[in-house]
Amino acid sequence: MQRSTVLRLTFALLCGGVLHAASAQTPGSNWPARPIHITVANTAGSSPDVLARYLGPRLAEVWKQPVVVDNRAGAGGIVAAEALAKAPPDGYSLLVGADGPVTILPNLLSSLPYDARADLVPVVSLGKIDFVLVANPRTGFRTLRDFISAAKLKPGQYNYASAGNGSPQQFGMELLKQRAGIHVTHIPYRGGPLGMQDVIAGQVDLMFIAVGPALPHIRSGRLVALAVGGDTRHPLLPEVPTVADSYAGFRSGTWFGLFAPARTPQAVVDAIGAAVTPIVRNPAVRADLAAQGIESTGDTQREFSVQVAAEYERYAQIVKVSGIKAEP
Repeated sequence: MQRSTVLRLTFALLCGGVLHAASAQTPGSNWPARPIHITVANTAGSSPDVLARYLGPRLAEVWKQPVVVDNRAGAGGIVAAEALAKAPPDGYSLLVGADGPVTILPNLLSSLPYDARADLVPVVSLGKIDFVLVANPRTGFRTLRDFISAAKLKPGQYNYASAGNGSPQQFGMELLKQRAGIHVTHIPYRGGPLGMQDVIAGQVDLMFIAVGPALPHIRSGRLVALAVGGDTRHPLLPEVPTVADSYAGFRSGTWFGLFAPARTPQAVVDAIGAAVTPIVRNPAVRADLAAQGIESTGDTQREFSVQVAAEYERYAQIVKVSGIKAEP
């Protein structure tokens, strides 16, 4: 064999050995080898937080590694989404993200510290919830019609809380304002539960909030349920009509799922989905979460990606037609 041929074969074998060693060390080959951190872009007690903490210990059992759940609320989810976008794409940093920072704010703000469609990868859907419009009893509102009539009679006198600027709670009320032709002042909070506490205390008049956190306060009489934001009446509040009964096509709620940084190895993304999907699709889990107002989903990455893309376009159209503006 000629010397040049031997050299070429030796070079090829060396390259092959280097590439094999590199591939064996790529992220995902022994994943997970250390604790996984799941950030929730909402405050403690919110529906996404409830589901994340429900998943945490169950995923820890599957992965044989600790799963740490942290809350990082603020700026409508921007803080948490930016942190994930800048995290190493190795599968150890995940985000329970919702429509606010992923599909709403990118349509409202011209400048964000991340590109939702380029920097965040949908992994698996987790759940969705309907909102309920609640009011402090001292307002005297008992129905949606009561509120709309009062708001038309006294424009600007009433206010509403939300989970923050650009949050789906704000979007729900702004859509209702547009459809009903009323003016109500927005008061943003760092999370829905914080806003709800001020509605209960009478500091704010009303708000859209997830059914689960609001339910005990509705049953105790500390909040009055005026209408639900789903397409049909909610099974936990069957006596409460929908906003769509008065304004056809109206929908107010939110969805959430797991996201990973862009360039996370597909093998890791697949492994995460394979672990999460059976948990949230389990009938007992579905029933448990449904009692808290959460409809668990567990859609695959492909299905979830299609949903996220469709929601992005839906909000883009709503913003265009309604003229909703992000508040400073």
